[in-house]
Amino acid sequence: MPDKIIDTETLRDFDMFFYYGQNDLELETRHDILVNLKQPKRSLFYDRCLDSAGIDDYENKPDGLTIQALLPYDIVNSISTRNQYVSNGENEAPDRRVAISQSLITFNSLGPGAVSVTVLFILLANLKQADVMAGLGVGKV
Repeated sequence: MPDKIIDTETLRDFDMFFYYGQNDLELETRHDILVNLKQPKRSLFYDRCLDSAGIDDYENKPDGLTIQALLPYDIVNSISTRNQYVSNGENEAPDRRVAISQSLITFNSLGPGAVSVTVLFILLANLKQADVMAGLGVGKV
């Protein structure tokens, strides 16, 4: 498990956009992953092929096969696409790639209509496991 928990409000901070590249690499990567998770699919104005996970599409779906199989696939697929376009550590740029697996995505039911999704990933820059958590449903986290 990660050594520190960063709350969602810190990750949603709009200053991450303006000061990108000047913050802690782990914090910026967590922010990138959270944005990737919450961004609706095929909604990026500048490049629709850079697909996001779009986990809000799974809102109000029953906690069954759809969430257990398709949601991890969409998350891993979008993050692997992200890994192709971020810096890889060459030319003194930071390595922003992450390692992820479908088995590292867990779900916790928070009650009727609410699911907590935890995505564990390993930042390749320092090979340290980190996570980000996002909520679905009526009682979002």
